[in-house]
Amino acid sequence: MVKIADRILFYIILKPLSYLPLGVLYFFSAIVGFLTFHLVRYRRAVVRENLVNAFPKKSESEIKKIEKDFYKRFVDFIFESIKAVSIGEAALMKRTSIKNPELIQEYYDKGRNLIITCGHLNNWEFYALSLPKQVPYKTFSVYQPLKNSFYDRILYNSRSRNGMRLIETKQLIPFFKEDTPDLRMVVIVNDQSPSNKEKAYWNNFLNQDTGWNTGPEKLATKFDYSVIFGHSRRVKRGYYEVEFAEISEYPAKTAEGEITEVYTRLLEKLIIDSPESWLWSHKRWKHKRPSHL
Repeated sequence: MVKIADRILFYIILKPLSYLPLGVLYFFSAIVGFLTFHLVRYRRAVVRENLVNAFPKKSESEIKKIEKDFYKRFVDFIFESIKAVSIGEAALMKRTSIKNPELIQEYYDKGRNLIITCGHLNNWEFYALSLPKQVPYKTFSVYQPLKNSFYDRILYNSRSRNGMRLIETKQLIPFFKEDTPDLRMVVIVNDQSPSNKEKAYWNNFLNQDTGWNTGPEKLATKFDYSVIFGHSRRVKRGYYEVEFAEISEYPAKTAEGEITEVYTRLLEKLIIDSPESWLWSHKRWKHKRPSHL
């Protein structure tokens, strides 16, 4: 049963906020960001531990700067996500562009289905909303339903309103087995901690033993999907540019783990270049590599 408090929060506060200009929302973001960092201290210990372990050669002052910059970006993203509930197509296209659409067009012209691997960098909500309007493919995104059914429906409707179809993880195999004449682009975010450390691909990432979900690689190999890396770069506050990079055109010809390794190196470089852009508040290293791996 939907709690009355959820409806009040969304319809009385969040949805009306979404109609405000982003400039006004950024005013609120600055206030909430200050409170989140200094008073609420949301996951400060997790963020600090992740940063210290990832950048052992950085000084304490450098770590603190990245930490503060991360929280500013993080709260900006929250308010941009609120804006995403009602943002119009013209405004969205103005704020999210693709740097190299010719790469996607090349694969489309070859008749190749695509898996796009990406991480939690910058604004992935604008990314998902704008993609269907900027590529020739039928677009899909893998997602895990929220435990709160009311907000899950809100998020689902928001993300899918421009043409992005959302696929639950448990429906992936039936989805890939479907016989369809349409060329597909499937976006998979793959920087969370894997649920099964025994089946994970392990490497050294940001100076730590890191396990990776191999789902994108296995799906690409089994169903003959080309794999491309796609990331969102912040051009300036509220404006983003998506750029794609080739990983593997024919995954069946690659060695086991090769696709995942290439993906992680591309992601790692982006994080090193702009550490405040990544989502540091998650416990990404909660699993340890099994001794026999």
